[in-house]
Amino acid sequence: MPKKLRVRGKILTKRDFVSGRHIEMIRKSGLEQYAQLNTDDYKVRQKDELIKKSPGKMIWIFGYGSLLWNPAFDYEKQDIGILYGYHRRFCFWSKIGRGTPKKPGMMLGLDRGGSCRGILLGVSRGRAYEELTSVFMRELTGVTYHSKLLRVLTTEGPVMAITFVSNPLSPHYVEKLKLEDTARYIAQGKGHLGPCYHYLFNTVEHLEALGIHDPVLNKLRSLVRSIRK
Repeated sequence: MPKKLRVRGKILTKRDFVSGRHIEMIRKSGLEQYAQLNTDDYKVRQKDELIKKSPGKMIWIFGYGSLLWNPAFDYEKQDIGILYGYHRRFCFWSKIGRGTPKKPGMMLGLDRGGSCRGILLGVSRGRAYEELTSVFMRELTGVTYHSKLLRVLTTEGPVMAITFVSNPLSPHYVEKLKLEDTARYIAQGKGHLGPCYHYLFNTVEHLEALGIHDPVLNKLRSLVRSIRK
């Protein structure tokens, strides 16, 4: 596996997510009305249900965006996998966190169709109920994502992995945009978590370090760099 890379911008920790500090940051920003927050009970139920449904002694999380460069939980195993039926896309407005209502950024999701190469992070079943709390508190903060157990292929065969996929019914969901427009929103977005382009650059650099080539994200990085000159 590649050496640890430098990560741009503010990094939230496992403790931030478990304690609810990330929610407090949203409230302090004055933009809670845009968040449509899930309850903690809902997040815990989803976590417990998917761990229970996961086969085997190792519980896997599939990461394709910020989980690549800030997993914020302690995992025991790491692998590369490919998920079929979904592709990585900037398909959500970021009106808090990495943007504002007047100048939104954009965030990644797993949208229907195609395939996605990403990272698999494994936690033993005995530790999973406690260790993965931070993941569900983070990824299910609002109604942007659904949690699913999906089949991911690895060089050693398929595994079932907990995966957070796009919710097209979310009010933040964005239909297809021209790449140039997506780049413009990424270049402009900035919120209490920092500039949106940090999110893009961190993701591309960590994909590259894993040997994963995403031509769309690479093109977006070039466009954003041009806009920011």
